Amino acid sequence: MSAACCSRTPIGASEAVPVQQIGGLDTYVAGNTSSKRGVIIIYDIFGFYSQTLQGADRLAEQLGAVALVPDFLEGVYAEHSWTPPDTEEKKAAFSSFFANTAAPPLNIPKVNAVITEAKSKFPSVEKWGVVGLCWGGKLSALVSTQGTEFAVSGQVHPGLFDAKDAKAIVIPHIVLASKDEDASTTAAYKVALEERAGLDSYVDTYSTQHHGWMGARADLDDAENKKEFERGYKEIGDFFAKHL
Repeated sequence: MSAACCSRTPIGASEAVPVQQIGGLDTYVAGNTSSKRGVIIIYDIFGFYSQTLQGADRLAEQLGAVALVPDFLEGVYAEHSWTPPDTEEKKAAFSSFFANTAAPPLNIPKVNAVITEAKSKFPSVEKWGVVGLCWGGKLSALVSTQGTEFAVSGQVHPGLFDAKDAKAIVIPHIVLASKDEDASTTAAYKVALEERAGLDSYVDTYSTQHHGWMGARADLDDAENKKEFERGYKEIGDFFAKHL
């Protein structure tokens, strides 16, 4: 995980939200449940936050879609007190969290379970997309490979960012990086996606924005952050609209 991912404390508090059970997970559901379009949003390591749910609401509205935010971490989130990881105890807490609760191999099956049940629960949806924030971006990339159930995918201020993942992506994919992601990794990701013939992809860097500007660490009282938050979700929505 990048240093940026673990260094900034979330803004506000996690939300208690009305949920449905989908794929065995509590899931926030927004938008038109009879739509032909569906989107799954994978939150960041801090779980349900109002900023993330607002993003889901925006995508649902823009796309006329049903948008789902499942509780993949099942209530066990990174703690505010771990940031920044400036002691050995905090570093150990993050290390354990990513090796256990948030380990991608443990969570990929959950994504697959959600999309399987979502296809049954919302039969009007013809195509599904998936977008992940920070840690969720890693999962989004890893479920975009051969045999995927998704038609389009994306990452926002990616965590566990590795250009090798791009080489296995087989569907249209968008990456919105912050100023805090490693620029060489972002550039390599862009090259790897563009080398895949016929694959629509888009990679952009929000050079004024910190890691987390569209998730739990979004400061919507800051005019610049709010403007770029709105622009980012519109950019995701525009890209998804072409493929859903």
